[in-house]
Amino acid sequence: MLKRDTQNKETHVYHNTASSHYGLIIFLCTDGTVAKQVILTQCSISQKMGDSRKTVAVIGCGVSGLAAVKCCLDEGLQPTCFERSDDLGGLWNYRENSKHEVTTSVYRSTTTNTSKESMSFSDFLFPDEWPNFLHNSYMKRYLDMYADKFGLKKHIRFSTRVTRLAQAPDYESTGRWVVTTQAEGAARQTSQEFDTVMICTGMLNNPNIPEFPGLEGFQGKIFHSQAFRRPEEFEGKRVVVVGIGDSAADAATDISRQASQVYLSTKRGAWITSRIGDYGMPWDLQFFRRWYGIPASLFLNLYTKSLKRQFEMFYHSLMPAHSLTACDPLITEDLPGCIFNGTVIIKANIASFTKTGVVFEDGTTEEDIAAVILATGYKDTLPLEVDDCQSLQIKDGRLPLYKLVFPLGLKHNTLSLNGAIRPLGAVIPCIELQARWATRVFKGLAELPSQPDMEAEVKATDEAMKLEFLPNHRHIDPQAYCINLASEIGVEPNFLKLFFTDPVLTLRCLFGPLVPYQFRLVGPGKNGEARKAINTVWDRVLKPMKTRPIGPKEEASHHVIVIAICVSVFVVVAAWLLI
Repeated sequence: MLKRDTQNKETHVYHNTASSHYGLIIFLCTDGTVAKQVILTQCSISQKMGDSRKTVAVIGCGVSGLAAVKCCLDEGLQPTCFERSDDLGGLWNYRENSKHEVTTSVYRSTTTNTSKESMSFSDFLFPDEWPNFLHNSYMKRYLDMYADKFGLKKHIRFSTRVTRLAQAPDYESTGRWVVTTQAEGAARQTSQEFDTVMICTGMLNNPNIPEFPGLEGFQGKIFHSQAFRRPEEFEGKRVVVVGIGDSAADAATDISRQASQVYLSTKRGAWITSRIGDYGMPWDLQFFRRWYGIPASLFLNLYTKSLKRQFEMFYHSLMPAHSLTACDPLITEDLPGCIFNGTVIIKANIASFTKTGVVFEDGTTEEDIAAVILATGYKDTLPLEVDDCQSLQIKDGRLPLYKLVFPLGLKHNTLSLNGAIRPLGAVIPCIELQARWATRVFKGLAELPSQPDMEAEVKATDEAMKLEFLPNHRHIDPQAYCINLASEIGVEPNFLKLFFTDPVLTLRCLFGPLVPYQFRLVGPGKNGEARKAINTVWDRVLKPMKTRPIGPKEEASHHVIVIAICVSVFVVVAAWLLI
């Protein structure tokens, strides 16, 4: 049976649907001639070689895609990763332009907001000597090293765009999917069947462009922050940046070094914090812990009070109405300094545009504006066409997912969405656990609940997220999320049992930073190096800081100061509790 592909206007592609194991595709050209080409799909190749492993199509080769390919190989699956650009890395693959129809990329100056110890893959550490917070060039190198270490590149088809996804003709009985791709420069598309699919494109594909009165008449340059790369083009100009997330703050501070004036426009405030926590430690190693030694609510209260004390001056313009954990905090060291020296001025939300300027909601106006950058986030969309599958249709700006991985309403659990999340912290541990769990489901080693049970949990989770987070934000608590997924996989340690065999390690896991290696101590994928990695976290944190030897007197003085600070903090906390 031949099924006509009516989407290809130049060359009609017919798929042999009589059996999913044959790869004969007949191309009927528009002039009536027939060109036959035998394309051996992975299914047919594996059968000829006597290999019955399940095939997996991985769409996208950013962090999520690399984790998916690695986890497929760990579980003995056959991954084929399709990447529309000519290199791996996704957002972390910095590009000056939008070649390959890829426009979402980090800025030239982008640095990570989470530290290397909290954001590494659980079985592949960052080099000890690398900085704790990494420039995007380090991240690209790390992902290349990861791919080389585990032999991932041979499973990636670069410069190949996935254009369409559809259930196979025999989906009802097999759960298979048809993936249609088009290689760069190719005149025709190719379709291929896979047992399972992992969509790893994330949700940063469709920029959200707000509507403002008078926008169409504005004579200056206006564009989304997705297209921003470097600040030199704004030298000596007056620029407005709209938004209050990390992208907005990074763009504003970056441009302020070149522009004559930058205005940062926001309709809500933000909690300002820094990458540098108490005693100079990375903030996330201090914040994300299983136990704080005090109740979590008290710790959060003290942390909020410390931010208010540290940034009190800036909250005159930026004081938020929401709680600290309801939305991403604004992680920046540069913005406060730019506000202090006046190169960045905080303004209200935009009310309207004039031909050469902007009117703000507080009634003030700024003229002679050369450019407006919209750091206004993204809409949840998939960068490919999906045929006749209601489970993948985004309605009201959202796609219901069980544990933010599996779509609801599918007869077979043979498709996952990886990376469609916004953790209030490191993203790599979350998406790695997503991939580890999804591949075990595909392999049949883990089962999902019934559809009614999944729908009930999704509904309950949505209601809880509405109460905890700001609207229209796909936020998660990365610590709770990772522990939940780890329990599904069977890699969450039993600390009571572990305490009797290794009490020191147990205490470090419970009261120290929650690092990804904790999920390699037990269960599937157990790694013998995990214990050492946990015990040496602080050695790796300190390694890049020790770039100048200090003498014994300086070192002794340092310890005295640290002890004095600790005693002072203890006294202050005790006094605060008594009051």
